[in-house]
Amino acid sequence: VPQNNEKLQESPCIFALTPRQVELIRNSRELQPGVKSVQVVLRICYTDTSSPQEDQYPPNIAVKVNHSYCSVPGYYPSNKPGVEPKRPCRPINLTHLMYLSAATNRITVTWGNYGKSYSVGLYLVRQMTSAELLQRLKTIGIKHPELCKALVKEKLRLDPDSEIATTGVRVSLICPLVKMRLSVPCRAETCAHLQCFDAVFYLQMNEKKPTWMCPVCDKPAPYDQLIIDGLLSKILTECEDADEIEYLVDGSWCPIRAEKERSCSPQCPILVLGE
Repeated sequence: VPQNNEKLQESPCIFALTPRQVELIRNSRELQPGVKSVQVVLRICYTDTSSPQEDQYPPNIAVKVNHSYCSVPGYYPSNKPGVEPKRPCRPINLTHLMYLSAATNRITVTWGNYGKSYSVGLYLVRQMTSAELLQRLKTIGIKHPELCKALVKEKLRLDPDSEIATTGVRVSLICPLVKMRLSVPCRAETCAHLQCFDAVFYLQMNEKKPTWMCPVCDKPAPYDQLIIDGLLSKILTECEDADEIEYLVDGSWCPIRAEKERSCSPQCPILVLGE
C-alpha cells in the first residue's frame, strides 16, 4: 500500500524461519543445482477481496533479500506490432538469499506507485515436478468411463430450442499441443468441449512456462481442475488404426478413418466362387 505520494515506494518486511522450516528446506532434494524443492516464495497481487486474485507484479518492482537483490522474471518480447510485451507474474523464489538459521531475514519490495494497492505474502511451498504431478493425477484424477459416457450423452441431447438435432460429435485422438497420438487424455472439468489434450506434455510445458491455459478452448485449466478421461483412455486402447472418433447420441462411438481407407475397405464380405 502506498506510504506517501512518491512514485517509487519501499515496503520492508522482517521475519525469521522456525527450526522446523529450516530443517524442511535443508533436507529437501535439489530440483537442480542450488534450487531446493522446498522453498520460501514471495507472491504479490492486487488488494481486492471481492474475488480470488492472480499474481500481479506492480510496475518497476525490485525485491531485495537481506543484502542482495533477487531476480524477478522479465518481459516476454512480442512479435506482433502494437502488442505490449507480457510479463509472467510468477511466485518469486527467495530461498537461496535467506539465512537458513534463527537469524532475522529482511525483505524489501520497491515498486512504482500508480494508484494501485497490492498485497504481499510469503509462503513455504514444495515444488513438484511434472512427473510427480502426473502420477498424482493418475491416482486421484481419473474420471470413470461411465461418467464420461453420461457427459457425452448430455452434450448430444437435443436442445429443445433448436430445430437441428446433433447426431454426433467428432473427437481427435491427436494431441493439439504436440500433434502426436494421445497417451493420457486430459481436460479441465470446467471446459465445455469433449476434446482432450495429453496430460504428459501439458504438465511438462507448464513446468517450464506456467500458463495453465487449455490448448483447445484457450480458457484457464489449472491443475486442480484437470481430469483424465476414462472413456477416451479406453477408446485409445481399442482403436489403434484411426486418429479420430465420433461419439453418438447413445454414448457409443465409432472410428473415423480417412476417405481413401474407407473407399478401399469393403462394407460387406466378398464371397469368392470357385471356377
